[in-house]
Amino acid sequence: MDLSRKIQELDSCYNMKLNSLQVDRKYPITFAERIPTRFGPAIVLAIRDTPDRILKVFMPRRFFSAFSNDDIDDINSGKVKLNLVYKGQCVNTRAFKVTIENV
Repeated sequence: MDLSRKIQELDSCYNMKLNSLQVDRKYPITFAERIPTRFGPAIVLAIRDTPDRILKVFMPRRFFSAFSNDDIDDINSGKVKLNLVYKGQCVNTRAFKVTIENV
């Protein structure tokens, strides 16, 4: 799938909060981008929920530096296949626990 088609697909996908994701489920990452927000720059991942449904999730701020421009390019080109796994929230800090795993 070419990049312009992926971008069109993203326009019609749902925004989802991380804590709305199913715990320990592997969500394939189909697209990644850096975007400016009023709270500062952020990473947004497009993840596949079902074969015909894509969700967009904003990653916690600490992930901004974890994704280099090359990482994002590799994800978007399909060179690298990764899964997003939501692990729940920390009881003490309420921080989201998230892992990124190779497929």
